[in-house]
Amino acid sequence: MPKIRPPRETWFKSIRPIVWKRDGGICCKCGIEISLYECNIDHIISGVRGSNKLLNLRTLCKKCHVLRLDHNHRGMIQAAIKNELIPPNWRNMVWDEDKE
Repeated sequence: MPKIRPPRETWFKSIRPIVWKRDGGICCKCGIEISLYECNIDHIISGVRGSNKLLNLRTLCKKCHVLRLDHNHRGMIQAAIKNELIPPNWRNMVWDEDKE
């Protein structure tokens, strides 16, 4: 995540709906239709180099968000396995932004 985060209320009431609507309510990786309340808004470039500008944000489903190769996503893996969102052999399903 970028160093400066917008207030939670701004993120949920303004930024998320704008990005979701712009992306047509579909996951930018796998193309499934996803509701605003189930989607994840992902930073294309994350960390200190990233920003909260709309061009750096995209809609992903939970599975694609968890499986994106990004060290900032490591904490989500165990919960996703426990909730059966991803299988135990998830490593062969990881995708990398730079190699697509």
